[in-house]
Amino acid sequence: MRNMLPILALVGLCGAAELKTGAPAPALALSHVLQAPAGTGFSWDALRGNVVVLEFWATWCAGCRDQIPHLNKLEEQFRNKAVRFISITDEEPSVVQRFLKDYPISGWVGLDLNGRTFTSYSVMGRPTTALVDATGVFRGIGDPNEVTAEAIDDLLVGKPIAFPVLREGLPTVKLQSLPEPLYQVMIRPAGPVQVTGNSPGLITGKAGKRWEAWGVWLTSLLAETYDVPEDRILAPEWGTRAKWVLFDVALAAPDLTNERRLALMLRGLEETFQLKAHKEARDTDVYVLRRRPETEPKVRPAAAGGSSHWNRGGDITAVAVTLATLTNAVGQAVGKTVVDETGLAGRFDFELKWDTANPQSIVEAVRTQLALDLVPAKRPLQYLVVDAAVQPQAW
Repeated sequence: MRNMLPILALVGLCGAAELKTGAPAPALALSHVLQAPAGTGFSWDALRGNVVVLEFWATWCAGCRDQIPHLNKLEEQFRNKAVRFISITDEEPSVVQRFLKDYPISGWVGLDLNGRTFTSYSVMGRPTTALVDATGVFRGIGDPNEVTAEAIDDLLVGKPIAFPVLREGLPTVKLQSLPEPLYQVMIRPAGPVQVTGNSPGLITGKAGKRWEAWGVWLTSLLAETYDVPEDRILAPEWGTRAKWVLFDVALAAPDLTNERRLALMLRGLEETFQLKAHKEARDTDVYVLRRRPETEPKVRPAAAGGSSHWNRGGDITAVAVTLATLTNAVGQAVGKTVVDETGLAGRFDFELKWDTANPQSIVEAVRTQLALDLVPAKRPLQYLVVDAAVQPQAW
């Protein structure tokens, strides 16, 4: 049985502590904790005497899901020792509890609903793991796959550790002493995650002032700029997901509205890649998603406010998503665009299972499990054709 403990108050949360090896670990500002014994305390005073492994993750993060078996194995190995594993996410309890049915996580699961713990530990990419010794001292932060049993054993006996991906003094306020730019259009080859601290595909920024994309393909930028789905962009292979040629982008301007952001992006793409492109409509073989006559669809109105979805090889679980999640999943399976003509608006919960060895089985799965039809058809779809683009070389 999974326990949820509300954390009503924590002492010492007025300001974020500097993240520095050898200094006291920043406070844990958790609103709830799942799977912990009743009455458990979650301040560093209450946890004193225990080595603590903090895992920062999310249900939507595929890399986080990949690390669950590794961390579960470590938790089992140290279950009878003074070691606590706390997996921290900033998602809603209902989403996390649904996820745990499919992906059990050993140890405790902390909910950082206001994101203050993520901020205190300068977490920009997920998954990220922080290590804290038995005296409450911060000992390092890095990738979970590099947390070893040997490192935990050393922490238990008070030995120094060499966490391989140590990010000393990571907070941006310390690394960036200059003011933020008033105007900027920057496109560069993507920096390593270990340097930037940002997962590929992450979007960050400050509303009305700054927009940043980390580790993205050219076709992803074109889809954003031209409002054309990425699978309908005809571009050189080096700019597609077939190749791992990734870019970081930063845009800044006073009063950065969405329209101005897209205009800056277009200008940057044209100048950086010598880009020339045009849109054109093409009759395309598609699947049309439709409601079945006199049949109520088996997608349920969302019960949670926060949304997420995860796919375990032909077994997708969706929580509080639009039907675009379904059409995208079907489209990826069958290799065709899926056009939603159901008229169903809002957010829904659903589960769908199909045989990945037979991608077409998803069509029958949608019919029998969700009571919706997928009908082959032709529709005029808009494509973006890249007439010219040059892959720039770094200096």
